[in-house]
Amino acid sequence: MSDSNSSLKQAWLSLSPNADEQDIAGLLVIPEILSRLGYLYKEGEIKEQYKTGKGGHKVDIAAKKNSDDAIFAHALTGASIIVELKSRNIDLSIGSKDYKSVVRQLKRYLQPDAFHCQQVKWGIITNANNIQLFRRHGRVVYPITTNIELNENNIDEKINLIKQYIDNERRALTIALYNNKGGVGKTTTAMNLAGILSLPQKSSGYGKKVLVVDFDPNQKDLTDLLAIEPSKISLSECLGTFKNKDFNIEDVISSYKLKFDNRKTYKFFDVISADEKFLTQPSDAPFYAARGNLRLLLSQVSNKYDYIIIDAPPGDNYFTKEAIVASDVILMPSKHNSLSSFKNAAMAMRYIFPKLGSDRRAFYPELADPTPLPIFFNGEQTTNASKSLAQQTILKIIKTAKQEDQIDLINFFFPRYTNVHRDLSIFEIPSYAYISSAAFSQRPAVFTSKVARGYYRQLVEEYFL
Repeated sequence: MSDSNSSLKQAWLSLSPNADEQDIAGLLVIPEILSRLGYLYKEGEIKEQYKTGKGGHKVDIAAKKNSDDAIFAHALTGASIIVELKSRNIDLSIGSKDYKSVVRQLKRYLQPDAFHCQQVKWGIITNANNIQLFRRHGRVVYPITTNIELNENNIDEKINLIKQYIDNERRALTIALYNNKGGVGKTTTAMNLAGILSLPQKSSGYGKKVLVVDFDPNQKDLTDLLAIEPSKISLSECLGTFKNKDFNIEDVISSYKLKFDNRKTYKFFDVISADEKFLTQPSDAPFYAARGNLRLLLSQVSNKYDYIIIDAPPGDNYFTKEAIVASDVILMPSKHNSLSSFKNAAMAMRYIFPKLGSDRRAFYPELADPTPLPIFFNGEQTTNASKSLAQQTILKIIKTAKQEDQIDLINFFFPRYTNVHRDLSIFEIPSYAYISSAAFSQRPAVFTSKVARGYYRQLVEEYFL
């Protein structure tokens, strides 16, 4: 319950039902919400009508803590949080036209060419009736909280919740590799994505700290392809006893290392190998009952890594559900010639991801659904004719989803599509022998092929950096 005498509550109550953006900024957001988040207007840590650096675009409010040699309101660069406001009579409820518009607006402010916003980590949208917190990791912008409805009894609690998420920011972005159809290259993508992200910059990589989780004990392809030796403590043991803290996740992590011709051994990324003990456990095993434990377990090392990549199995099972619940975003490889792959991706968007988002809110109140990134074509040679056929098939699926569920999947399949520029392009990684054959050398293709490095660099720069 809200403190009846809190200045935040009183400020919210002072707003008229038709309060405009200026009133919401001056009475509520600047003096109360941003102050509670640690930014002070009188110290020059808040700037209204902040130029993002992209054309003439300006975000309503930006804030940054002052440094020893610069006052943010004077320097006007390097904002760390931005707020986009709408009048109180604008409908920002989830799914509304205005809500979708303001989310697109916020994401536009956070694109790479908006150079005054390149250091922004957080974005907020609000009309005083609703508020939602977004996080930026590289070029990925995704909601942290649901679209929260504010009232006089919960405003203190909800703003404190937003503060808690900001104050406890996790370094890692957690990515689930998922498609309900098998054989689309999830494992190949996981190992090469980990490889290119962790490869040193001098070797055309990104020098990031990466953890890969093989959460498919039935196939354990990633573990086998990389020849990862299992750790002494198994993941099933760690998950099953997590509440009792008998084991630490550090006990489960191995490192992927390679010895080169100069006989030096280099460590590239860390791995949690597949655990076949999952397959021998009874249906009432502790980890099956304790849903959400994989997310809780990975949170122990979320500040040690830049990226955590989970190779999830197809289907609708414990492992798939835990992987998606644990993830911030979902990357879905697909095949341009697979109708079932497209249908499964659409089904996941329409039904599976929202359901799993609800599941994880049982232990993370107001945590948003995991965010699906646009699909990409993986591992097939494509012709213009086959691309056109795939596009037409996808357009039919989009039309059906809009008619039956009032859900718009256009930018999930075609991320560059707008009403003005009807771009139906889909990112693709073509199939070449050096990508698949590299697996037999127990090395990601990006370690052995310059061409493969180029393609996976494109993947990273399309989605993550």
